[in-house]
Formats: sequence, structure tokens, C-alpha cells
Amino acid sequence: MADEIDVRVSLDLDPDAAMATIVDYDEDTATYLSTAKSAFTEAFAALGAIHNAKTAVADDPTLNEAGQLLKVDEFARSRMLAKVYPLWDAASSTLNAKVEVWEQEMTKAVESKASQMVSSEIRAHFKSLKTGERMAAISEAIRDGDEVVASAVLGAPAMLSGIENEMKPILLREYHERFNPGLAKRLRAVTAARDLIDGRMGVLKREVAKAVGTIKVKGPNFDLHGQYSGEITPAMLRAKRDESHKPFAV
Repeated sequence: MADEIDVRVSLDLDPDAAMATIVDYDEDTATYLSTAKSAFTEAFAALGAIHNAKTAVADDPTLNEAGQLLKVDEFARSRMLAKVYPLWDAASSTLNAKVEVWEQEMTKAVESKASQMVSSEIRAHFKSLKTGERMAAISEAIRDGDEVVASAVLGAPAMLSGIENEMKPILLREYHERFNPGLAKRLRAVTAARDLIDGRMGVLKREVAKAVGTIKVKGPNFDLHGQYSGEITPAMLRAKRDESHKPFAV
């Protein structure tokens, strides 16, 4: 993280802090998560700029409080719609595409590492075991790194080893996690990054609303839906402004 953290913006959107929550984020996976970090970086910078704009516009003698609020809101809407939200959508789509491809890789078929005769004998042995013993033996072979045995069982139709069809994808995933740890690590990292982007979109929108602000009122006030509110929002001001401009339309 930067030496000076902008305390006006939630730490949940700080790019370094966000990436630090991903267990598998390191020099091996950073490239695959670059879209996520870029999205957080742009969002954090944009929120800081909105806060700066709000401070600056307060010194504009030509605008009253309502005019200042609308100006800041229009700046925020422009910045977020032009770059930040598209970056977040793109990051989510890119990461999700990687997740889908690598999820398929984690359950793809494997080739037996043993000769045909040895593979047949291994499968026959596993088929002779009871269901519980069979599953335990396969998992043990995978955990022990016995690729010859594991690939002999999983490198052929499930019925040859007595495995239920619905169990084979689960065992194949376990196999690939053991024998292709790099892929498993990348998948965990991009999945976490995708979930982070999707999960913190709500935080981002709340931070935008907080940075723009509202006008607090003491007396009764009603929002656009007729509900009582103690504040005037940019949307309410925009609606009234647009209504007042109608007589000037050519």
C-alpha cells in the first residue's frame, strides 16, 4: 500500500489492500489478476478525485450549495461511467472467462502413465474393492503422488474401475490439484479476484454516493418516491432542474 493512505476512501477499495486478501496472490499469479488490480486502482483514484472536486467547488462563488452538489455529482457520474464501471465490468468478465476455462482443465481426462497391461490390472484391482475402500484407495494414491496408479484408474472409463460416473469429475479435480498445482493455484487466485470484484461493487457505489454527498435539511422533505427524507439528493435536484428547463426548450 502507499505510504499515505487516502482515509476519505474505504480501505476495502485500496488496490494493495484488496489484493492482499487473496491468499494466492503473488509474483506467480499477479499477471493473471492485473485487470482486477487495475480496476481497484482506477476506482480508488476516481473516488479521491471526487472528494477533491467537492472540496474545490465549495470555493466557487457563482454556485450555491445545490449548484455545487450537482456539479460534483456530474463530475462523479462522468468519471465513473466513462472509465471506472467499464473497467470493473471488464475485469469481472475477463476473470470469469479464465475461471470457466481453467475449471474445465481441472476436470479434463488424463492419460494413463502405465502400460496397457499394468493399467488393466490396476483397474481390475480397484473394481474388486468395496465402494468405500475403492474411493479411499484412489484418494490415497492421489495424495501420495502415485501418478501411475491414479492415472490408470482415471485414464479410462469409470466403469472399468467400478467408479460411479458422477464421482469421476470430482476425482479428476483432485488429481489435477495434486499433479498440476500451478493451474490449481491460478484458478484459486482468479476465482478469488473475480469474487472480490463482484462482491465489492456495492462498496464502490456506496463510496461514490458518500463522496458526492447530499444536502441535509432540518424540515420535512420527500424524495422522488414520496418517502420522507432528511436530505436532498443529486437525483432530486436534477429532476427539479430539468423540470425548470422545460419552458426554455425550443
